[in-house]
Amino acid sequence: MLFKRFSIVISILLVLTLSVVGCSGGDTATDGDGKEEIVIGKVPYPQEWIPANIIKHVAEERGYSVKMSEGDIGFIFLGLSQGDIDIYPDVWLPTLHKNYADKYGDKIELTGILYSKPDMGFAVPDYVDIDSIEELKGRADEFDGRIIGVEPSAGMMLTAKKTVEEYGLENYEIMEGSTPALLAELEKATKNNEPMVFLAWRPHTMFQNYDIKVLEDPKDVWVLDDVFTGVHPTLKDKAPDIYKLVQNLEVSIEDMEEMLDKMESEENTLEELTKEWLEENREKIDSILK
Repeated sequence: MLFKRFSIVISILLVLTLSVVGCSGGDTATDGDGKEEIVIGKVPYPQEWIPANIIKHVAEERGYSVKMSEGDIGFIFLGLSQGDIDIYPDVWLPTLHKNYADKYGDKIELTGILYSKPDMGFAVPDYVDIDSIEELKGRADEFDGRIIGVEPSAGMMLTAKKTVEEYGLENYEIMEGSTPALLAELEKATKNNEPMVFLAWRPHTMFQNYDIKVLEDPKDVWVLDDVFTGVHPTLKDKAPDIYKLVQNLEVSIEDMEEMLDKMESEENTLEELTKEWLEENREKIDSILK
C-alpha cells in the first residue's frame, strides 16, 4: 500500500516537471536548430533594404530565422532600443540621427561602418543658376517658397530646418511628404525645365536619372555622416557570428547605386541582386565570419 502511494506521488511529480519544461520556452523565439530569431529594421528607403537583405541572407545561411520589422525611422529606433529589433543597418552619424542616438544612448550599440560620407543636402537641377545655399536668399519667389522634403521623421528634415534658420531663409517652407512624392516633383520640374529646391542624398538613383547638383554649404550645416549598423546590445550574445558580420560588413556607394538602378528599372529583384552581391563577395564574407 505504501509502495503504491509512493508510486502515485512520483508519477504526479514527473507529470508536473514535464509540464513546466514544456511550457518554459522563454520570451525569445528560436528555430528548429535552437538558434534565435533575428529581427532586422526596415524603413521605406530602398538604399537601406540592400544591406538589410545581405545580412538576412547570411543569417539564414547560418541557420537563423529572420524577420523584417517595417516602420518609420522613429519606430525603428524605439524598437532597436527596446530589443524588439536586433539590427538596423542605416544609422547616419554624427548628424542625421543624432537626436535618436542622444535619446537612446547605450541602449543602442553602433558596430561597423557600411559606407562613409555620402553627399547630401539641398539640391537643384543642374540648369538652375545657383551653386550655394547662400544664393537661395532673396529668390524664394522663383521656387514658390518651397523646399521639397521627405518623410517628417527623417533625420534630413531636422537638418533642413536648421539650414533654413542658419541661412536666414525665412521665406521658404520645407514641405513634408515622401520620397516618391519628391521624385515625382523632380520628374515634373526637369521635364518642364522649372526651378526646384529639394533634399538629395546618396546612395540614390536620382543622381543617375537626373542632372542635379548638391548646393555648397559654406556654413557647414550638413556635416557628412558615416553610415553605421546599429544593433541592440544583446545581439553579441544572441548571435555572435552575425554580430561579427555587422561589425565588419562594408558595401560601397557605387555598388549600392548600381543595385538600386537595376531594382528601379526592374532589371533584377532585390533578392536576386543581394544574393548576387553576396556570391561576388563570398571570400570577404567568409573571412569575416572565420
